[in-house]
Amino acid sequence: MLREYELFYIVRPDLDEEQVRVAMDEIANLVAGHGGEVTKSSLWGRRRLAYTIAGFTDGYYVLKEMALPGEKLRDLERQLTLDERVIRQLITLRQVYLLPEGEDRRGRVRNKARGQEQSDEAEAAEEESEAVEDPIDDEQPDDIESGTEDVPEAVAIAAESGEEE
Repeated sequence: MLREYELFYIVRPDLDEEQVRVAMDEIANLVAGHGGEVTKSSLWGRRRLAYTIAGFTDGYYVLKEMALPGEKLRDLERQLTLDERVIRQLITLRQVYLLPEGEDRRGRVRNKARGQEQSDEAEAAEEESEAVEDPIDDEQPDDIESGTEDVPEAVAIAAESGEEE
């Protein structure tokens, strides 16, 4: 059974653009050789690394989306680790998010006939719900100004009862 994976790897920066393209094609052929297929491939370009890897501070970032049998995953990882052009690689299981029919990712109903995401009534209801004010009032009540007037009384009461602060 084929599973969806994302292969992210970094190619050495001392290679030129043509050699990077050749390395990308060979890795795609390597995936195909293991019974998988590359569905999408993108070269992000040369970028600075977060830390030095194998003496390099830059590298060509490449992302490939692929379908591959799960039992062939270890062999592919091992061959990528042995490839001298690849200085770092990571394979992750691709997450697919399915939206319910007729709703967008925020849960709003889509109007398929006109291509609108929501009707005017739903827009008005959403604007009203966003316009709800915060119930906490930041202003102090008028009768409390500084809160220091009651302090001498508290000290006097404590003195009468024999307590010390």
